[in-house]
Amino acid sequence: MDHLSLHGNTIEHSLGFTRKTAMSFWSNTTKRVRVAGGLILFSVLSITLLCYSRSFLMPTMPKVSLHYGVDSHSPYNVSKVALLIENRVNPILTPLLIHFMSVVPPDWRFRFMGSNESVDYLKQSSSIRGHVESGKLDLTYIPENMTTGSQEEISTFLTTLWLYETVLQPAEWLLNTIGLRRVSAIVDVLRNQVRAPHSEPEDVWLAERLGHRPGAKLANGTASLTFSGEMHRGKPEQVPADEDGEADNADSTKAGKLMKGLDDWRDGFYEPMGYHTGDSGNTLHSGIWGTPAQRQHIWKYCPEMKMTLVMDAAKYVPGNCNNQWKRWNTGDEGEGTDELGVATEIINGVEYPLLPAGLTPW
Repeated sequence: MDHLSLHGNTIEHSLGFTRKTAMSFWSNTTKRVRVAGGLILFSVLSITLLCYSRSFLMPTMPKVSLHYGVDSHSPYNVSKVALLIENRVNPILTPLLIHFMSVVPPDWRFRFMGSNESVDYLKQSSSIRGHVESGKLDLTYIPENMTTGSQEEISTFLTTLWLYETVLQPAEWLLNTIGLRRVSAIVDVLRNQVRAPHSEPEDVWLAERLGHRPGAKLANGTASLTFSGEMHRGKPEQVPADEDGEADNADSTKAGKLMKGLDDWRDGFYEPMGYHTGDSGNTLHSGIWGTPAQRQHIWKYCPEMKMTLVMDAAKYVPGNCNNQWKRWNTGDEGEGTDELGVATEIINGVEYPLLPAGLTPW
């Protein structure tokens, strides 16, 4: 009992001493100091009460994030992606995309970016829908604030950091325009440099800057000719003189050797991995396409090129071709026009579409 009484007296004594000290301090201050102190105290209390009340009054704001789920059991490699961008609706779009997916190694994933119209057009194909469901193909849209309607706009789009840092993630390897690019290296360039409008094309601009990075490895002109045929011819294929001989092929990465008797038709011709044309195939270079022999070899070596040029595709795919397939034919070397008005040429008795007359660099 005595202990409790002593404790109570101690508390009362402390409160009394504190009160006397505060009153003494307050009586010795000027009116200006008192006003300033009151304002400071009021501000502190107001801010404290405001923060406390906001925690009850403000609802929890929803958070939106984009995440492309990765199936751990998917047969496709998420570090590899082939990109095709096309905002135009074209009858060859579906067969061309399916062809690309059939010839690129099977573990590669594909991403198509297009307009509302071109994406909707692709979705009409059951084969395309099957590839989307399997995870092989992603269909996405070109943002409304971007466009690919001209060469300059394409270069601007393909030098946008967002494309590589967000859209293509987590891919590290990008296959585009018959070229293999490392995404992380491009991201590093675009984080530090911005392409000036109406300057170099995107591939030239990126190649120049990628080449100056420490430890950069870029294909030189000779190496690039083995995988992209555009303006200049690369080293021609060589067939051995006899069946037991071995040829010095232009591309050592190709499986096997050319064989006498079986590969004679390839002897002396340039055979890149693919062909790069200008203006959707309307502008071609004479070094690659300039002679009937060159064109005939391309039709045999890479027949799918016919899908990308001004020929049957626009007339026959898709559509009813049963009663229209027969075309102009004389059996002689020369030129003519088929029933649909498409110019053709006869090479060694075989009819081929006649390519545009202007075979000039673009």
